[in-house]
Amino acid sequence: MKLFLTLILIPFTSLHLLASFKNEIFSPSIKSVQLSNYGLTYDMPIISLNTDEKLNLSFDYLANEPKEFSYTFIKCDANWEKSENVFFHDFAEGMEDQFITDFEFSENTAIDYIHYNLDFPSTESKFLMSGNYILIVKEVETLEVMLTHKFYIVESKITITPQPKRPINFDLKHTHHLVNFAVNHSMIPSNNPRSEFKAVIIQNGRYDNAKYNIKPSFEGNNQLLFNNENETLFEAGNEYRILDFRDLKQPAQGVEEIFYEDSIYHIIPETDYNRAYLKYKQTMDHDGRFFIEKKTFRENPNLTSDYAFVHFRFARKIPLDSSSVFILGKINGGEINRNFKMIYKDSLEHYESHILLKQGVYNYAYAAKKNMENSLFWENTDGSHFQAKNTYTVFIYHKGFNDETETLIGVKRFTFQ
Repeated sequence: MKLFLTLILIPFTSLHLLASFKNEIFSPSIKSVQLSNYGLTYDMPIISLNTDEKLNLSFDYLANEPKEFSYTFIKCDANWEKSENVFFHDFAEGMEDQFITDFEFSENTAIDYIHYNLDFPSTESKFLMSGNYILIVKEVETLEVMLTHKFYIVESKITITPQPKRPINFDLKHTHHLVNFAVNHSMIPSNNPRSEFKAVIIQNGRYDNAKYNIKPSFEGNNQLLFNNENETLFEAGNEYRILDFRDLKQPAQGVEEIFYEDSIYHIIPETDYNRAYLKYKQTMDHDGRFFIEKKTFRENPNLTSDYAFVHFRFARKIPLDSSSVFILGKINGGEINRNFKMIYKDSLEHYESHILLKQGVYNYAYAAKKNMENSLFWENTDGSHFQAKNTYTVFIYHKGFNDETETLIGVKRFTFQ
């Protein structure tokens, strides 16, 4: 049964703005957040300006009774900081605050939840400007922010040509990728391209190791080359591990045991071991993505999939020195997420983490964050091999001398393999 709410508009009150926005969930009752486009062009939330393309937001609210949620948008620069001197009606038409009115109740699940669904832009709204945006969802009654999520509006004004290669440096050529590329900007002539253009590169939808503020290494004849090894170098990583618990009665890939206790399902994955010093082994993965699914295809997985505590175990004789271990994948929003940090148990000689996840198939890996670093690394956990397949997305931004904010003038997605 699908219900629609008739709501009274409550004005948006300003979020305590962080220096930089993240994909973040602020309520423990909000789970399984996904923001995606309907097309197959990108595996990230990207739509084109002045088209009928839409993004879809879905999430679960763990409760018996629904809450009223509203949403709005903030325009950001390429570093996900709020664009100064740019207000809502500068970048969008329509109402600044709108409501998520499409929701459905879970069916025959051990954990009750309400599944919310939102398509935007709506017929009453329109984006006027390309660039980076933050979607903000709030509870109507308390005005409390429930979640923030990044997305992109792009206008294609340039041509991006990938030129990926293995590093020349012998110490890196077996473990890293060089993501070089060229840009033709003949539609946007510029006398100062190093000042007006910048690039961002994202690997597998990860923001923790994204490369920001990349400037061209060479310019001329409306051509820009981005090939500075210090700026376009990525750890290649490894193939992601796979956990399949679409069936809560029969263990599948990556699952050692399933049991029901204290009114909830529990998943015990097979114990994961360090792959850092093993030879590369090619396997099929989805670059860290996850899929909400059930074995029974006749049922709607968004409403009939149950939740389970997944008890991850990563075996190590001793903990990593001066580092913390995290579970890596799209399940953490592509960010360094404290909820996916693992704890080392000396008596058991493993790292462990206990996470509530919805039925489906999950790609994941283990990565370490060194103290004072802002990125996650595979080197000492799951290993890094140049043969690993990765999806890279290149974003090109432009800000002219008189422009108030950056616009996103081109996006290119490609696979390095």
